[in-house]
Amino acid sequence: MELRRTDPLVDVRALDGRQAGPFYLASASFGVVYFAAQAPDTMFLAADPHTTGYGFGMSSTQISLVLLPAIVGAIIGSAVTVPLGRRIGYRSTLASAFVLVMASFLALAALHDSVAEIVTAKNLAGLGLGIALSAMPTVIVEAAERSRSGVATALYNNVKTFGGAVAGGLMAAVLATSSHGTGAPTSPEAAREGAYVVVWLMCAACAAAGAGAALLGRRTERAT
Repeated sequence: MELRRTDPLVDVRALDGRQAGPFYLASASFGVVYFAAQAPDTMFLAADPHTTGYGFGMSSTQISLVLLPAIVGAIIGSAVTVPLGRRIGYRSTLASAFVLVMASFLALAALHDSVAEIVTAKNLAGLGLGIALSAMPTVIVEAAERSRSGVATALYNNVKTFGGAVAGGLMAAVLATSSHGTGAPTSPEAAREGAYVVVWLMCAACAAAGAGAALLGRRTERAT
């Protein structure tokens, strides 16, 4: 229906355009890495090591404290986006942010036996996600026509949310299919440790795809 309209509310054609299309792909990748690991990370930290052989048996308050530095890292990343974008360009800034996120998930997949290792990896992820979240609307809006800026921003949010929705179901399926057979599929005691590693590696692959997509997009610098 939208393709038949001369002034569509949802600009579907922008999704496959060479100008902005890759940035929307990066948006979907961002949705995956932003939403996909939230529940698995919490489950991993809450898992009882005496029952599963991994995890830390943390309470919700303890988990919040472990993840708090990552939020601070995201705030710092958001704050440095503008000066970094002016120095190396927003497209390169966005690609670099995805590389940071990729590195964080690779580190988490390899090193997750101590709280310090997890905090370090999550801090790196928070920094990258903060930069990406700030840089992505800029590159998308500036790749779109001036008259379509509002539509471009709305489409970006929809694509990002779609990526997160797909990721949530996919990661839950990964954890559920690698179950010990004890507890509900969404309980910390159900999934095997290898399932979490698979989730983190999938997030790293999506972040790598986001970096590649960001470099493929064509951003037009505009005078202000």
